[in-house]
Amino acid sequence: MQRREQYLLGLLLTAVVIWQAGGWVTSALFGPFETRRTELTSLQKTVTEKEDKMLMLARANKSLRDWQASSLPPDDTAKSKQPSALNAQRLYLQWLTDLSHLCGFESLKVTPGGEARKGNVYISVVVKIEAEARYEQLVRFLDLFYRTNLLHRVSSLHVSTKVFEGDPTLMIALDAEGLALLDAAPRRTLFPQTKLSEPLSEEGTTLQVVESDSFPQEPDFRIQIKHEFLKVTGMNGNKWTVERGVERTTPASSSEESLVELVRLKPGQSERTLEEFRELIAKNIFVKPPPPYKMKLVPLGEKAFVRGRAIDFTIAATNYDTLLGKPEFELVGSPPQGLKLDRSGKVTWRPADDLPSGKYEVQIEVRHPSAPQGVLSETFAIRLRDPKAPPKFSATKPPKVFLNREWKYRPELVTSDSTPAKFIWKLGDRPPAGLTINAQSGELTWMPGDDVPIGEMAVPIVVTDSDILPQSTTLSLKVDVQDDAAQFTRLTGIFAVGDNKRVFLTDQSTDRKTELHEGDAFAISDLRGTIKQIGRKYVIMTLGQRDIRWDVGQSLREAQAGIKDN
Repeated sequence: MQRREQYLLGLLLTAVVIWQAGGWVTSALFGPFETRRTELTSLQKTVTEKEDKMLMLARANKSLRDWQASSLPPDDTAKSKQPSALNAQRLYLQWLTDLSHLCGFESLKVTPGGEARKGNVYISVVVKIEAEARYEQLVRFLDLFYRTNLLHRVSSLHVSTKVFEGDPTLMIALDAEGLALLDAAPRRTLFPQTKLSEPLSEEGTTLQVVESDSFPQEPDFRIQIKHEFLKVTGMNGNKWTVERGVERTTPASSSEESLVELVRLKPGQSERTLEEFRELIAKNIFVKPPPPYKMKLVPLGEKAFVRGRAIDFTIAATNYDTLLGKPEFELVGSPPQGLKLDRSGKVTWRPADDLPSGKYEVQIEVRHPSAPQGVLSETFAIRLRDPKAPPKFSATKPPKVFLNREWKYRPELVTSDSTPAKFIWKLGDRPPAGLTINAQSGELTWMPGDDVPIGEMAVPIVVTDSDILPQSTTLSLKVDVQDDAAQFTRLTGIFAVGDNKRVFLTDQSTDRKTELHEGDAFAISDLRGTIKQIGRKYVIMTLGQRDIRWDVGQSLREAQAGIKDN
């Protein structure tokens, strides 16, 4: 066999051997590489999973920090045996009360509604609100409520009304629920607070605070002073530049030491523009769409005042779009000297002493987009009246008042005015029990009982004249209350021998004795009479136009009433 053929045979045998043992060779040569590749893939997957978990953990930690920052503050566990949130509920209740007042809620009742604990994670506190409000005020409350960065929600809301025209008052019952995370840091206030270190005027745009460490260190955040929201637009240490009257609040002056509180909004939230707020309340689901606004003034009529008294009243406008602001009032023409009108419609006037009394006309203009062509003109009158001297009772004394006897008296008034005036009468404070007065005539009627004290007493009576501006005066009427002597005076004896006839009367309340003869007159209590005839066991007396028999043993009242002596 030639050499060339031997080489070919060797190559053929080698190929056959390799083909037969190919799996072992491949495993021996490439197995370690495949193992390492599989391990690397597994490790890469594990690393990716751990990175995802760490990212999720970081996000969860950030969310937890955010939640803790917006949580209601739990009570300090170092001062309480078990976790509680009484302080959180107190602060949350106060914040909701302030927010309700800011939004214009009326007949407001804010009460705590209890709390519920979820393990060692959080405590939920509930605050209940009952109030009356218009739709715009309710929407504003909910808007500010949900834009505030707190862990809270409205868990229950019930709204009802009986009127579906115009802008009715809504009856609101609302449950607000806030969360206090138990691992959140305790704090004394709901939001960071400081105080003004100097007064802030109504027009001021810079303010100075005592400290600002707990507030944001960069501008463009909101604060609240009383019922006004302000936006901090610039900061130089504790001196801030502010934009006034944010969120349709009204700028107002504030004194030194006034409280300044951070308004913490949710991220991405800012104050709503007027157009944005109009969109929120564009559709009031409780009423029919209102007709076009046409502003008008509440009828003023003729105002009358007495010289010497403070003159102030407010002119009110109705039927205007409140979202376009409030009407602005202005005096025009030639108003009376000293009369002032501020832009809110309040009129004040202190007439000079030498200004004649009489009628004065006042012209005003009211500007608002809801008025025709944006302005409304009106003229009203003020009548200035000189004060009158108060009336007095005449010198005539009222008759005595006797217990258990009806008493009537019509007092007379003396006035300095030559023109007679009609008066309205009424009793003043703490009149005697049972005393009444006729409002038109002033006649007093009284049946005093035994509980009324004996002696003089002052009865307060208020009389009001019928002039253009009524003037009231309180007068004191002195009356004398006495026991009814006629009830206690009895005919106790008769002496009759020939023409010598006498009767004996005894007042048993005072043991006073009186002797009378035929023809003698007597006056006992409100009874005045004459002894006409003396018999053996009776007398005939004349009371008024009547002759009345008076038997021995009878009281004068019994004889007057015709009670028979048994």
